Amino acid sequence: MDGRLRQLDGLRGLAALVVVIFHFLSAFAPNFIPDQTDTPYVLADTPFGIFFNGPFSVSIFFVLSGFVVSNAAAKRRSPIYLNLALRYVRLAVPVLFSVIFAWMLLELMPTATLSLDAIMPHTWLNWTYQGDIPSLFSAIRHGILTVFIRGNSNFNNVLWTMQIELLGSFALYLIYGSMLGWLCTATLLILGLACCTGFFTVAYLGFVLGALIRDAWTEGRVAPAPSLLVVAGVLLGFSAHGFAQRMGLGWLPSILTPGENNSILPPVAAALIMAGLLYSRIGKIFERGPFQFLGRISFPLYLVHVPIIYTVFATLYVDFLPGRLGLALLFLFFLSVVLVVALLFEILFDAPTLRLIANVREKYWMRSGKIVGLCDRISDRARSRFGEHSKTSRVAQQRRLRSGNGTK
Repeated sequence: MDGRLRQLDGLRGLAALVVVIFHFLSAFAPNFIPDQTDTPYVLADTPFGIFFNGPFSVSIFFVLSGFVVSNAAAKRRSPIYLNLALRYVRLAVPVLFSVIFAWMLLELMPTATLSLDAIMPHTWLNWTYQGDIPSLFSAIRHGILTVFIRGNSNFNNVLWTMQIELLGSFALYLIYGSMLGWLCTATLLILGLACCTGFFTVAYLGFVLGALIRDAWTEGRVAPAPSLLVVAGVLLGFSAHGFAQRMGLGWLPSILTPGENNSILPPVAAALIMAGLLYSRIGKIFERGPFQFLGRISFPLYLVHVPIIYTVFATLYVDFLPGRLGLALLFLFFLSVVLVVALLFEILFDAPTLRLIANVREKYWMRSGKIVGLCDRISDRARSRFGEHSKTSRVAQQRRLRSGNGTK
């Protein structure tokens, strides 16, 4: 696992694109999204619905984070406190700039979503600030601290995942930094059981499953029928909110209800897809250029698209009131804009953050090496001086003995 697993980068990129599609439809075509209506279009209840099932894509993010963070935690020998601090920096710096970006757009267009809500009211339009926008200082404080404490954001509503990302990552760094072998595995299993029984939110199950898949991968274990794992994951994961009721499956226990936030099925399905892509030829598809580009900008893409929807494209929709063809063209224009903005965000903020973290780690190890070298030199000098002193003492003692024998 020295090199990057490019198929996982591609999977992350596709998941980010699905979240973008999900939020565009949530704003401008809510009948596609079961979270916004009790009677969604039938396409949402077919496997094709996975291509605009944003909540399931978030489950994929959590499983991927579990895999990547556990791998980093298991290989690094730096102190736990340093790993925790740098993980916070990795998330907080891009989040902060995304909140500032959202604040700027909301200041420029503070009532765009209210205008959209007046002609097409639905729930998703309520999850942002409108009218009186908080101050820039409030936005900065929110991006640095508040969003990680509260787990929600009216500046940029996708940031609800950042609290889970931070705490899930912290848990893995603590586990892999303080335990080895069977004890580490047992702790992960106990944590997974706690997620399944409601002691922790089910979202953290994704981190546990990702870490367990990483352990199996590094030990050389081979998944049986990996392509079938991908198919099984899609079939388990495509369903969205309310699917069980619409299909007459309301009798299922909540923990096994397809498409619901408190069900274990979305993280399990995401884990099946990821495990299948690790071993099957299907993974080669995700190693191709477009998926790799999306993987490169996946975090910025996730962070910037919602503020653009709530402001710029809400205004455009209200001004032009597009029909079906117009909405399709508006989506293509929107996708072009967010890809460009995400690329710029990656260049200006995300990549520099990664370089900063790498530099801090390098300086830490250089400093640690100097300290170890200094200790070694002190130890060598001490041994040398002690050896010289011992030799001098032995010579003096022999002279005293010879002097004493002569006197007698």
